[in-house]
Amino acid sequence: MFKGNTHDSSKVGGPATQIKVINRPAVSGTYQTFKEQVLGGSEFGTASNITTLVRRDATTPLLQALGNNGIDYATFAQVINQKTVRVVPVNSATPDAGNYPYKRQLYYAYKNPPSQAVKDFLGYATSSEGQKAMLAGN
Repeated sequence: MFKGNTHDSSKVGGPATQIKVINRPAVSGTYQTFKEQVLGGSEFGTASNITTLVRRDATTPLLQALGNNGIDYATFAQVINQKTVRVVPVNSATPDAGNYPYKRQLYYAYKNPPSQAVKDFLGYATSSEGQKAMLAGN
């Protein structure tokens, strides 16, 4: 899962402990996107320091499993307001930057012709107020 051979957190500024990798369950869309975009379709590793959650794809239990020496991947909206974790830049870019290399497109699907409620929702979702609310996790 790591590029290179760093498995000890002291090599990246932490205490001398093994880095614990928390992986999402295979049913997760975040898992599938990470596998495609970051791992190029390859499977996740099976080293002793990698734990794959199997029950459900939920951020809170995942964050709890991190402890003080864990690393994970998540959608930006799931972690931006968390106080117990920090976002690690990739190529000096954070997920809110335009040049961040790992982004996925999400789409709304609805039956045509759209009802007035669907039109209202799409209007809100694409407005600046709606975009801010989605990023805030509200």
